[in-house]
Formats: sequence, C-alpha cells, structure tokens
Amino acid sequence: MPSELLVSSAGGQTWAAIRERGATVELRVEDDDPAPSVGCVVKGRVVNVLPGIQSAFIDIGLDRNGFLHVADLAPEPGGPAPDGPTARPKPAGVPIQDRLRAGDSLLVQVTRDEIRSKGSRLTCQVSLPGRFVVHLPLATDRAVSRRIVDPAERERLESIVARLPGPNGFILRTAGRGAAESAFQEDARRLLRTWSAIREQATRASAPAVVHHDLPLQLRLLRDSPSEGFERVVVDEVGLLEEARRYLERLDPGLASRIELHEGPRTLRETYGLDREIDRVLRPRVWLRSGGYLVIEQTEALVSIDVNTGRFVGRHDFDETVLRTNLEAADEIARQLRLRDLGGIIVVDFIDMVREPHRKTVIERLDAALSRDRARTKIVGLSELGLLQLTRKRTRPGVGASITRSCPTCAGRGRVKTAAAVAAEALAEVRRLLPALRDRPLTVRVNPLAGRATSEALRNDPALGADTQPGAIRVEEDASLSPERFEVVLD
Repeated sequence: MPSELLVSSAGGQTWAAIRERGATVELRVEDDDPAPSVGCVVKGRVVNVLPGIQSAFIDIGLDRNGFLHVADLAPEPGGPAPDGPTARPKPAGVPIQDRLRAGDSLLVQVTRDEIRSKGSRLTCQVSLPGRFVVHLPLATDRAVSRRIVDPAERERLESIVARLPGPNGFILRTAGRGAAESAFQEDARRLLRTWSAIREQATRASAPAVVHHDLPLQLRLLRDSPSEGFERVVVDEVGLLEEARRYLERLDPGLASRIELHEGPRTLRETYGLDREIDRVLRPRVWLRSGGYLVIEQTEALVSIDVNTGRFVGRHDFDETVLRTNLEAADEIARQLRLRDLGGIIVVDFIDMVREPHRKTVIERLDAALSRDRARTKIVGLSELGLLQLTRKRTRPGVGASITRSCPTCAGRGRVKTAAAVAAEALAEVRRLLPALRDRPLTVRVNPLAGRATSEALRNDPALGADTQPGAIRVEEDASLSPERFEVVLD
C-alpha cells in the first residue's frame, strides 16, 4: 500500500508519522538520548540470579536493572561474554544458577524497553537488522521471511541466503522481495563488520557500557520500510535530510531520491494535522464515521477496547446495524493499535452479534486490517463471553507513554475525589483537632473546586456549631492546592 513518512525534530525529540492513503497509521516519538533502548547491545553486569524464576537481573546502566530469562542465554554459557569467566560448554536445560553468578559480565541486547513498572527485557542471542538481511551472529540458522509466500521467490531467496558470507545465521527480510543478490551480499558484509566492531568494543569496555546503538528513529523507519519503500519522505530540517540521504545512498538509492525538505509558512506538524492526531491518541474515546465509537483503556495486564453504536441507529435491520458498526470498528481498531503502539493482551468487546456468519465476517475483516501491521499480531478467538482476544508484540512504550507522565494530582489513577469527599475529610480533621485548640481560630485551605462544599460542611455540622465561637473557623480557597488536598492551619 502506498505510504509516506513524515519526520520532525524539535526540543530534543524526534517525531515521526507514517501515513497510508492520507491517514496517519503510526506515530513515533523518541528522545535524543543515548540511554540503552531496543536494539542496543550492552556489556552488562549480573547483579543477582534468581533460581526460583530461572532469571537474572543485569545492570545495563539504567535506573532499573534489565531482566534476562534462562531461555535467552547464548547457546553456550559464557559465549557472548567478552571477558567473563571461562566455562566448559554444557548441555541445554542447565539451570541459570549453574551458568551465571553475580558479578559476571555479559553481552546482552535490549529487546523491550522499560514499560511502566517492568524493566528492560534482555537477550544474549544478538540480532543485527539491515535493510534486506538480519544477521544472527550466535546462530547458524538461515531462513527467509515467512511473509514472502510466492514459491518461486522463496526458492530464489533460499539459494541466496545459503550463499551469504560467513558460517553464522541470516534471515532475509520481507523488504528483500525482488532485490538483487548483490544487495543481500553487501548488506550481509556490512552487518558482519558491525558485529566485529561490537566484539572489539566489548573487549575494551567496562560493564555496564553500551557497545552498539541501534539507528536513530528516522533511519530505523527507513531501514524497516516496505520493500517498495515509502512513496515519499518529508523532513523539516536540513540535518535530517542529509542524514537520510547519506544513509540510503548505497543502501537504497531509489528511496534516497524521494526524500524532500518541508518548506512553507506552516510547520510540518501543522500542515499534516499531526498535533490534532496526537491529541486524539491521548483520549480514550475514538469516534467512528457512522456515529459509533470505541473506548480504549490500557491497564497493567491488558488493553480493553469496547465497541458502541453511539449515535448510529441504522435504518432497517438491527443485525445489519450491528454488523456495519463492528466492521467499521474492526478497521479502526487495527489502525489504533498501530497508532498508539498498543501491545500485549488485547480484549475487544464487539457489539453482540447473533448470526455466526456476521461474527466470522468481522473477525476476517480485523485479520485483514492487521495484516498491514509490522508488529506481530495473533487473533486467539472469541471467548465464552463473546470477547475477541488477540495479542500484539510490543517492544517500546507507545506514543502516549512517551509524551505523558503520571498525574501528580491523582497519582496516576486518572480520577480525583469529589468536592464533597474533600469537604468530609477536612471536617473530620477539624473535629479531631478542635478539642485540643481551646477555641483558637482555624483556617481550612482548600482548592476553589472544594471551597463551597467545605464551607457548607463546616457551617452545617451540629457538633461544630455547638462547641465553637462564630468565626472561629474560616475557609480559604487556594488554587495552588490540588483538588484533593486541604490544609488546616492554626491562626
């Protein structure tokens, strides 16, 4: 499908958007920060080994240690560690406590960034992606992307991957469909040189230290673009333009010629409505063209998506109204998963469909829409409660998590106490303090949102009215206080 890439840099961040048929389908934002992130190769230090969960925590230079499971260790213990303790090869299935100990150095790659309370996910099985080839320096497997299904093309590519240099593993990417063998050979040689540089750098570095950074956001998106590339690439800085063209000069000259600099009185983000799109991404409700809507809620365990008819009431048949809404919702759900970069377990509550053919049609529609997603997705099926279950691979925090933080007012709950609840708490505190103050005047400071309710609660409380002098307690509104806070001050 024809697509275009938009890239903007401002305020120490790079923003990128992928558009298909004029609609934004992916949004990315990345700090210009050298901290270890997905794709980085790090010489880490084992902090502790936990036999109970067959895992280890690795110091990779972040505030939170990375997580390494025994299944993600290298084929041979100590193999990727450039200066770790020597060990005789041991058979697979050896417990992690027999392979690692605290203080060991280990070469690891970040496969998932820190997300919420979870630290980075790590692996020792390094993979280095190129434009057409992925290099697996610690494996011997050679394969062709499963997304290439044409038998003749698969046969051609299987013969090419077998002739790539070196004894180690390679996977030919979907972007290599139709590419000449020379492009694969050059890509493979470049990745072999990268791995050699990584090993050399790791030998000299002291853990924890990053020994290889993945490409910056713009170049990653160009590298991972579809085989036909983007129809055009628009950037808003000369530096981004030159960086992209230098990278693509030998790798993909055709794509390099499609990069252009945005010019005009309006910014790139204004011209293409990206700020409006970002604002919508932060909202839980997504309206459909028919008048129906989705409600998307992300929790620690899963993402829930609820489909509603909203303002759409149809014309004739209720079942057809439900089917039309669910079909439109299926397309929009696939777009929102990409746009918000939601992952993990996803549960969709479509509007109940009585007819089995309708349910099948909706699932097929969603499956077709998800086929355009670069992230791995899998539809598990309908549960007994009629909820559609699917999974989507996620390696980085979505755009919402990247540009927002936990609310300091509600402590991340997303809700605040009502004025009446705050007034009741203030009243209880005044009652508690009053006997020890011997009629000394008090001031209760509250946010203006709770001012009226607090004044009424204090004025109408029978106990305070009987035991206090008029004017001994007054309410003062203070906008600097959060809506949930109050202060009781002795005058």
